[in-house]
Amino acid sequence: MGSHQTWQTRIAEKQATQFGKIPKAWRLPSEYLIIGGETCANGVMDIPAKCGILSAEELHITQDFDAVTLTKAVQLGTIKAKSVATAFCKRAAIAQQLTNCLTETMFDEAIKRGEFLDEYLESHGKPLGPLHGVPISLKESFDCAGVQSTMGLVSYLDKPVQTEHGVTASIVQNLGAILYCKTNVPQTLMSSDSHNNVFGRTLNPHKLSLTAGGSSGGEGALVALRGSILGVGTDMAGSGMALFLQAVLESQPWNRDPLLYAIPWRAEVAASVPKKLRIGYMLEDAKFPVHPPVRRAMESSAQALAQAGHDVIPLSELPSLETGLELGLDACSFDNTVEWKKHVDVSGEPLVPSLHDNLPLLTRKVDKGGYTIDEIFAHNATKLQYKAGWNVVFARHQLDVLLCPGAETTAVPHDTIGAPPYTSLFSLLEFPAVILPVGRAMKDVDRDDLAPASSLRPYRSDLVDGAPTAIQVVSRSFRDEELLAAGRVIDQCLRKANGPTST
Repeated sequence: MGSHQTWQTRIAEKQATQFGKIPKAWRLPSEYLIIGGETCANGVMDIPAKCGILSAEELHITQDFDAVTLTKAVQLGTIKAKSVATAFCKRAAIAQQLTNCLTETMFDEAIKRGEFLDEYLESHGKPLGPLHGVPISLKESFDCAGVQSTMGLVSYLDKPVQTEHGVTASIVQNLGAILYCKTNVPQTLMSSDSHNNVFGRTLNPHKLSLTAGGSSGGEGALVALRGSILGVGTDMAGSGMALFLQAVLESQPWNRDPLLYAIPWRAEVAASVPKKLRIGYMLEDAKFPVHPPVRRAMESSAQALAQAGHDVIPLSELPSLETGLELGLDACSFDNTVEWKKHVDVSGEPLVPSLHDNLPLLTRKVDKGGYTIDEIFAHNATKLQYKAGWNVVFARHQLDVLLCPGAETTAVPHDTIGAPPYTSLFSLLEFPAVILPVGRAMKDVDRDDLAPASSLRPYRSDLVDGAPTAIQVVSRSFRDEELLAAGRVIDQCLRKANGPTST
């Protein structure tokens, strides 16, 4: 960063450049721009369909397909890849103006890519690959040729534009995908609130005054607004997950990335339809009791699954989530040099509130000389013992999957999200998990007086009214295909029980 520029000047230039990449015809009329931004309690889910920017065909493309059915339509030639690229670029631009969910955009390149794919299909009589014509959004942390990867750090704005795709972007493009945008993240990616000084804060499209979460909050907001049909971060969207994983794993990505396990995709397992599942049921951990909307989503889901004939097994005497959270926080603070903070401080930019609040958790032993090698070895041993305890739970009850909350809360007001014990746990254990939407918070049902007295997090039904609720489904390590098969059955069961408006 030049000595004459302040960090504020630098980000103002970047934001102006990014806004300038949105064609004027795609910019929202003033009546649809929300006054109040992150303090506004309104939702914006209906605006893409009514703002007049998207044609009837573009609304059809972005709303009436999932990733699998859209892929089939493009590869059969009933919908042009250029039309798909244009529709999702426009809808992503709308989503950006409503929620600030994007970082970099590649709209022109995406539309040209669509043209190329249409020509390829016509001249070769077959698709380029299994992801031919699939528009894919990528989290900011993935390198894409022609744009920067800043991680939401002002100091990274001085890094050159990427000259080539990273491994993930390269693989999916070689498989026929259309890359068109990158999505917002927390400053340094070490927070659960997608907020940084470079691109600002991503808002929750269901209710702008609530967080979009993180670290893939930009992906979440974009997918929710149907500005992406398949987003890649640490999160992926719905039915596209199996399509994406199969295509990528069958390309043998371990030949490109030495950190990957060379484990082939088991297509027959992922496509199976288990008739009866053994589902372990963990409503909550006593240390992290769930809020009323989450409790209702969990209890109604367990009841619907039991009524559908699945074995739902209440679990007790489980390993402590607090232990898992502590182990995870230790692992996040092993960097005794706090290298990430140096990249923040060098530009003069401040820490965003959520990262500032988490600083004591991420620098636990810095003032005491940092972690020793012996302490790290001891941590690894404790982690293995802890993982063995969860393995015993699955084995003793012969569980296919575990049903548990994704968080104690729904989305919460900005800068109040804190640590995520119910998801960080399974990242620590390296257990695959999926989140399934189930209903919404309703203040007249999920009343304040129903909140647990022991909750570490405040609850106000009026603040979260209308926020989506969800459940989490978990399997053991390297059982991703089994998880996807079970998740599909569970999702269909809950949709049948609750109706289409539940999600």
